[in-house]
Amino acid sequence: MSVSVLQHAESSAVATEPYPYIVIRDALPEALCDRLVADYPDPAILGVESGSNNMRWSYPGCRVAGNAAISDSWREVIDYHMSRAFYEEFLDLFAPAVVRLFPDQFADEAALRRLRTGRREVDSFGQADLLLDAQICGNTPVARARSVKPNHIDSHRKLFAGLLYLRREDDDSRGGDLEVRRLRREFRGRSGCYDGVYVDDRYTELVETVPYEKNVLVMFVNSLDSLHGVTVRQPTPHPRLFMNLVGEVARPLFQVPKTLGSRVKKLRRQVKKRLVRLGGGEYVDPYKEVY
Repeated sequence: MSVSVLQHAESSAVATEPYPYIVIRDALPEALCDRLVADYPDPAILGVESGSNNMRWSYPGCRVAGNAAISDSWREVIDYHMSRAFYEEFLDLFAPAVVRLFPDQFADEAALRRLRTGRREVDSFGQADLLLDAQICGNTPVARARSVKPNHIDSHRKLFAGLLYLRREDDDSRGGDLEVRRLRREFRGRSGCYDGVYVDDRYTELVETVPYEKNVLVMFVNSLDSLHGVTVRQPTPHPRLFMNLVGEVARPLFQVPKTLGSRVKKLRRQVKKRLVRLGGGEYVDPYKEVY
């Protein structure tokens, strides 16, 4: 049984506007997906603190092999999606789009195929050109309705990102869907619409809503145009569960517009980080894993 989320993918299904992305329903064989849902690790095993309202957690792939509480099924799936073989599958779908978006960095498909791949937090950019990660992720239950991540673009060092949703059968929550968005015509080319990686919805229009449903994959090439966000989750005792796929390069692929607001927010995070560390705590940067 293949464990790849792209095993049913066809290049003809890749959307080109407003940026390259694909949505695949029934991405994994049903039996395997059911096993991942059933074997999803207890959040406490992943170090998730209970009581937080609709907060994101990400358990990096590099730590999965060393955690005996994580099932063999999860280990196999995580291992494959950090492999060279998975990167080649990504290229089979998206290589032409990557070259079109970033011709200065990647002259042709052959340049992409020459990239050395490694594993994030295991290998360094001295050993690899592209670091891959497959994370066990989720959002905590919701006490007060909110979006865990409103309209935004991902880090300028991410080449691609993917989300495989693993909704449980008893989850009757509302919200938590992914919105694919683009700048409205009158705002295109205006850097002032960006507040760092975030863009207010009033500058954008909805292209497609990808529902939070079991075994649905959405994957995209990341760029300044790759706007997406998570719809507001209503109060629920259920967590939102998924696997997150990442391909990261050493140098920025594009420049994120800088505004006064984004500079002030960055300064606040730096001050908070220093205060937390002075107090002996560990600071978790909420912007580290933008997705």
